Amino acid sequence: MNRKQRRVKGSGSPAIASAEDIPLSRPDTTRPKTQTKTLFEIAAERQAELTGQSSEGRAGAISQPTPIKPENIVQVKIGDDGQIIQPDDPSFAFSSELPVANTPNETPWLDALLLAASLSAIHFTLEVLTVHQYAQDLEFSPIFWRTLLVAFPTLTVIVSLFRGLLLPDSIMTTNTISPRVRLGVLTLRQIVYVLVANVAGCYLIALTNDKGYYAVMKDAPSIGTIWVWAVLELGLLGALAGVIGPGIYAWWNGYGIF
Repeated sequence: MNRKQRRVKGSGSPAIASAEDIPLSRPDTTRPKTQTKTLFEIAAERQAELTGQSSEGRAGAISQPTPIKPENIVQVKIGDDGQIIQPDDPSFAFSSELPVANTPNETPWLDALLLAASLSAIHFTLEVLTVHQYAQDLEFSPIFWRTLLVAFPTLTVIVSLFRGLLLPDSIMTTNTISPRVRLGVLTLRQIVYVLVANVAGCYLIALTNDKGYYAVMKDAPSIGTIWVWAVLELGLLGALAGVIGPGIYAWWNGYGIF
């Protein structure tokens, strides 16, 4: 008797030689089922705790999300070592003021400086091109100082007036101004940009085609920079209104591209 036969004989169960020898039986349904919560039910109970509502009758039902109660919001700080630091001021820990998406711009002067610096670089490039085209000698030092001491301060004042002082962007988030007045101010600003872009573009075309070389070297960099600034402020769709006008002016007067 080999080992397999001795094992079968010792177990007292018939030998299973094929799949037909496996006994089939139904599972035991008399055993009580354990009541376990699903992840959805646990999440619903947690949401009910945060919103202060009862979780009874919410299992298996999808309800609309409710806002979280302000007293359940805790604001903390994370230190350099990754540990959570509780603030000393209790009014900061439990704050009912949530950040608003449409907050006014708090750094109009910084934005004006960044945009003015970019426009000054354009002014420097245009002046280098005009001087290289018409002047006998190209000297970078006078061009650099004119850009730094004249163009940059002037552009900073113009941009800051339109963005932070004269026509501020914060008017979009001011609740004390009616929507009609707000829309009127923004429309007026866009109209000013369109007028400046068209006038500067048409004058730049006439200047470079009809005026002398001295007038081109003196005025073309400044006018070109103002035109670029107005087109940038108009945005992608509004920029078409600042480009179509000079294009029609050039076509009407017979100015060629080359």
